[in-house]
Amino acid sequence: MKNNSSKYVMEDRLQILEKIQSVEAPSELYGKILSKIEDQKKDIVSPKWIFTAAAIIIILISLNIKLIEDRKDSSKSDFETLFMMKSQNTFSYD
Repeated sequence: MKNNSSKYVMEDRLQILEKIQSVEAPSELYGKILSKIEDQKKDIVSPKWIFTAAAIIIILISLNIKLIEDRKDSSKSDFETLFMMKSQNTFSYD
């Protein structure tokens, strides 16, 4: 009777790894990896561009807030003029 516990199943599957042959990496591979790392170090955004982008975003947000506030005020005044009820200055005598 074959033991089907997970330990033995895993050992059977790991035995396949013993048959793998090691391979030598090409000699220029290490140099290519180092050159790619150095190229990525050069791809840094300058602080001047970061400051400019942050300033533009702040200006746009400020403009949007100002426009929303102005729109709220104008819509409120339109609503008031549309539904403004005239006061009744009449006296009632009972």
